[in-house]
Amino acid sequence: MSKKKIKNPWDQCKNCLPAKCCTYFSVEIDAPETRKDHEAMLWQIAHKGVSIYIYRKAWYLMVDTVCGFLTPENKCAIYETRPYICREHSIETCEYTGDDYGFTEHFKSYDDLMAWIRENTNFRFKVQPNRDVPAKSTVRPLQAATA
Repeated sequence: MSKKKIKNPWDQCKNCLPAKCCTYFSVEIDAPETRKDHEAMLWQIAHKGVSIYIYRKAWYLMVDTVCGFLTPENKCAIYETRPYICREHSIETCEYTGDDYGFTEHFKSYDDLMAWIRENTNFRFKVQPNRDVPAKSTVRPLQAATA
């Protein structure tokens, strides 16, 4: 797949809907070493919108969540004062024009991560019973108390 050189970054952003780079964030996390570390990762990935990936031997937690400054038109409401990480986001490596990110592994579910743990570690976990998780959770998130 050949990349087109885009002269104006906004031309690229107009084509990239719904603003892929504004719909998640990733943070580097410590590589798991102990059983407890792996259990913590299993707990994290059990949450909706969370995945974990390995890139260049580093581990990352990815959270799918839309930026609060993304307008209904998929534009940045604070473009002139956007954070440094947004200003440095490269056209060459963006989600719209970039090729494969080269993740060594990308765990998109609890089961994906559990399979990797079983294949790559000596830690053993009980097989989860057949869990019929509803497609849409009926559990409501906690509300912050207002004073």
